[in-house]
Amino acid sequence: MLKKKILALLSTTLLLGACGGGTAEVAQEDGPWKWERKVEIICPWGTGGGADTTTRTFATALEKELGVPVVVNNRAGAGGISGIQFGAKQPADGYTYIMATPSPLLAQISGATAYDVYGTLNPLVQMVHDVNIFVTSAKSPYNNFQELMEYVNNNPGKIKAGVMTITGLDAACILGATKGKIEPVAYTEGSQLNADVIGGHVDIACVGPAEVAAMVASGDMKVLLSLTENKLTLPGYENVPSAKDLGLNTYFGPARGIFYIKGTPEKALESFENAAQKAIASDFFQNWAKQEGLNQRTGWLNREDFKNQWEADYNSLNQLFGNKQ
Repeated sequence: MLKKKILALLSTTLLLGACGGGTAEVAQEDGPWKWERKVEIICPWGTGGGADTTTRTFATALEKELGVPVVVNNRAGAGGISGIQFGAKQPADGYTYIMATPSPLLAQISGATAYDVYGTLNPLVQMVHDVNIFVTSAKSPYNNFQELMEYVNNNPGKIKAGVMTITGLDAACILGATKGKIEPVAYTEGSQLNADVIGGHVDIACVGPAEVAAMVASGDMKVLLSLTENKLTLPGYENVPSAKDLGLNTYFGPARGIFYIKGTPEKALESFENAAQKAIASDFFQNWAKQEGLNQRTGWLNREDFKNQWEADYNSLNQLFGNKQ
């Protein structure tokens, strides 16, 4: 008899618990999403770099809109792949997101990794879209991109280009713009790359404008080309020819966005997207972006536009580098 009573009580408790859990779930699905605890953004690169600083600035602006803390969890390794793998294993409960750029996508396309980056990352919002430029020493024998390519054609195999990641977008810019005639060489430190460019130890480099602004202003570096659709408006870069000016279809730049885990509740995605738009439009974020030279391209993209752009990037990179798989 006692055993039957205990079983009856357990059954009633489990039934009530199931009903209560179901009611809470329905409330979240039917009504506006309510943020109840901290949101975590996985950054697949280390602290201090462009990916990290962009994500942290965005997180600061975003938590004012969500009303809960937004924390950044750096999970560096394997050119961003390790962090993406870690993020994909987290619960799809609306409280964990992944920051990424097209660089890990290029690693998949080029065969540098077997991990399915394209199938794992689900685009939610784009925060910024940076640009790349080609720089060389002030003492180099070429003053523009046309002279560089003439030198390359007359001296095959001699010119090397410094980049931070062989499987990244900077290397893609080198290979795309020069049609594979200049070999990229990887550096581990941006400061060493800049010093080698100035000293003539490496012929050119593909970098972001903000990274070399002081050296361009001092006259230690010359800017040969911006990998952009239009001329830059940054001080000191106004007369630099764009890729479009020269008929080059190479516009790759670090587009940094937020991706969601498959299965994340739709209401959470809608709420995040709306809050993110306000965060990106805030004076706090826009002033920072201008200071960092990140206002040369439209940064913000909503979910639909970002999804289309991500697909276009995948197709473009496949056309250029898919044969390397």
